[in-house]
Amino acid sequence: MVDRIKKIIEKENSNPSLFADLIGISRGTMNHILNGRNNPSLDVVTKILTTIPRINAEWMMFGTGPIYKGDKTFLQPSLFPEIPVKQHNQPEKTEYRKEIEVKTPEKIFNKPEVEEIRLPKDISKTIDKIIIYYSDNTFENFIPENR
Repeated sequence: MVDRIKKIIEKENSNPSLFADLIGISRGTMNHILNGRNNPSLDVVTKILTTIPRINAEWMMFGTGPIYKGDKTFLQPSLFPEIPVKQHNQPEKTEYRKEIEVKTPEKIFNKPEVEEIRLPKDISKTIDKIIIYYSDNTFENFIPENR
């Protein structure tokens, strides 16, 4: 498959760096594939076939048939000559985006309820003691005289 990727780069009049940028993979990944360090992943093959849809997937995967779809210069002999070879049409692009109508919400405002809080007037509270703490860790107690 590495030889077929090299052939595509050559046929597309590109170089490995530009081709890697074109299909959306890192230049290092392309370098590893072309030098035989790594085999091309399914993701890389898919990106090549998606980016350059005229490439024949059968040729890309198995090396059979012409390099480009519809190219009659290289025909693979059929194993079953009495069965006509079915021509594969390019599948239509599937649209994954769905438009959703956004409705403006109705403005519903409830008038806030105002509740007055009343304290009972018959509660008599008096100060019993006040303690003041100082920063030097001392304190004073104040006791009111009218207790």
